Amino acid sequence: MTAQEAPDWQCVVRAQAEVGECPVWSAAQRALYWIDIYGPALYRSDPETGATQAWTLPEPIGCFALRDGGQTALVAIASGLGELDLASGALTPHHAAPYDRANYRFNDGRCDRQGRFWVGTTRLPGSSAPDGSSAFWRLDAGGLRQAVDGTTIANGIAFSPDGGVMYLADRPNWRILAFDIDIATGAASNRRVFATVPEGEIPDGAAVDAEGGYWIAMFRAGRILRFTPEGRLDRDLKAPCSMPTMIAFGGDHLATMYVTSARRYLDDAGRAREPHAGSVFRCDVGARGLAEPLCRF
Repeated sequence: MTAQEAPDWQCVVRAQAEVGECPVWSAAQRALYWIDIYGPALYRSDPETGATQAWTLPEPIGCFALRDGGQTALVAIASGLGELDLASGALTPHHAAPYDRANYRFNDGRCDRQGRFWVGTTRLPGSSAPDGSSAFWRLDAGGLRQAVDGTTIANGIAFSPDGGVMYLADRPNWRILAFDIDIATGAASNRRVFATVPEGEIPDGAAVDAEGGYWIAMFRAGRILRFTPEGRLDRDLKAPCSMPTMIAFGGDHLATMYVTSARRYLDDAGRAREPHAGSVFRCDVGARGLAEPLCRF
C-alpha cells in the first residue's frame, strides 16, 4: 500500500468558487487561469499576490483553452464553444453545442500536444439520459467532431509527454481509460483500462508530469493520486481540502503543483470546517509538469 504524503499546501487565491476547475498556467504571463463552473467565470490570478481578474460568462463553463498567444480563450459553455477576447471581454460564438442541451453540457477538456481541443460532456442534473451516453469531441482543422463515445461524465483528460496516449476518467465505473492517439490525425484507438480507483471515490481533473506520471484529483476523497505510465499507483497526497477538483503544474520550471477546489456540495458544517474551500492552493511535490499547449483552431 502506498503511504499517504502530507504536503505543505499554501492557499494562494482565497476564493469562494462554487466549483473551481481547469487551472492552466501561462508561462508568458506568469499567471494561473482557472474557472468557476457555476460562477460562471474565467479568472486570471497572480499566485504571488492573489490579485485576480474575472471575465463573467452568461452560462456554466466546463473548460477552456488559451489561444492566439494568450490573447483570447476558447471557452466551452453550455450553448457551445465561444471565443472570449481577454482584452475587451467580448464573447463570439465559435461552434454551437453538438448535443441536446436539455440533457447535457460541456465539462472537462484540454488541448493535445498538437493544439487540437478535446472537450467532453456530462449529463445535467435530473437528466434521463443513461450512463454511457456522453462523449468527447475534438476540434481541429476539420471542425468539431465526435471522437470518443460511451462516457458518462467527462473528467481526467490528459496527454502523455509525446502526445501518443490520452487518458480519460470514467467516473461511474471507477476507471481511468487510456487511448492511443494518432499524432497526425488525432484519431483515438485501442481503448483500454489504464488504472482503477477505489469505488465510491470520484476521479476528477488530471495532469501529466514530465516523466509521464498521471496525477488526478479525487473529489470528495480529499486526496491526489499519481499513477506511473504503466498504471501503477505510486503516490498518494493528502489534498488541501475534501473536494479538490483539478491540478496543474506552473511556476518556475513548472515545478509547482496548483489545485482548484469546490465548496458547492459542502453543508454549513462542512464550510465551517473548510473555510478556504473553493480557493486555489499550491505546493512543491518534487515533480515537474509540461507546458500547456495553446489551441490552434
